[in-house]
Amino acid sequence: MVNYHFLKKIMVIGERQSLLEMQKYMDIAIENSLILIEIFQRPEDPIEDKALRVSENEKKADNITLELKRNITSGAVGSTLMDNFLNLIETFDDIIDRTYWISREMTRTKDSLIANSFHMEPVGNFYSGFCAILEKNIDAVKKVNQMLQVSDIDGAKSIRTDIEKMEEDVDEIKDGIIDRLYRISESITYLTFNHINSVVHTLDDLLDDCEDIADLILNTMMSVSR
Repeated sequence: MVNYHFLKKIMVIGERQSLLEMQKYMDIAIENSLILIEIFQRPEDPIEDKALRVSENEKKADNITLELKRNITSGAVGSTLMDNFLNLIETFDDIIDRTYWISREMTRTKDSLIANSFHMEPVGNFYSGFCAILEKNIDAVKKVNQMLQVSDIDGAKSIRTDIEKMEEDVDEIKDGIIDRLYRISESITYLTFNHINSVVHTLDDLLDDCEDIADLILNTMMSVSR
C-alpha cells in the first residue's frame, strides 16, 4: 500500500489516485515475471496457456495506461508533475510490454525449433540465467513499491541505490550469458543465437526500466517536498 505520509504532500486527489492505480502495473509485472520463470524452467512443457496469461495481462496494462493517461491529461494531475506521471506510466507499460514480447518470442522459437526438428537443449542451457535475471526483476519491482511506502527522501534514495545495485548484478549476468553465447556460436543455429541474444537484452531492459521508474519516483518526491 502506498504510504499516505508521502501522498498527503501531493494535494490533488487525482495525483494520489493516479499513483495508487500505478501499483496495478507492479502486480502485473511480478505475475508475468513469475510466469516467464515457469516457462524457462520447463521449456519442453506446453507453454500456450502461460503465454496466454501474459498476453491477457498485457491487455490489462494497456487498459490501465489508457485510463491513467485520460485522467492525467484531463486535469487530474497538476502541470508541475504531469510529465513525471506520464513518463512513469510509459515506463511501467514498457515493462509489461517487454514481458509480453519475451513470451511471444518463446512461443515462436519453440514452434520453429520443433518444426525444423531441432532440440530445445542448446537453447535451454541459457534459461537458468534468464530465471536469475527475472528474479532480480521481481525484487526490483518490489523495491519500487517500497519507494512509495517510505516517508523521507533519504529512505527513497537508499532504495534507489539498492535498485541500481540489482541492475549492475543483472549486467554481469547478461554479459556472462553473451560471452558464453559467442563462444558456442559456431555450433548453434542462427535462430538459437538470435533468440538468446534478443531475450537477454530484453530482460536486461526490465531492470533499466525499474531504475528509470525509481528515478522518476524520487524526482516526484523531491518536487512535492519543496
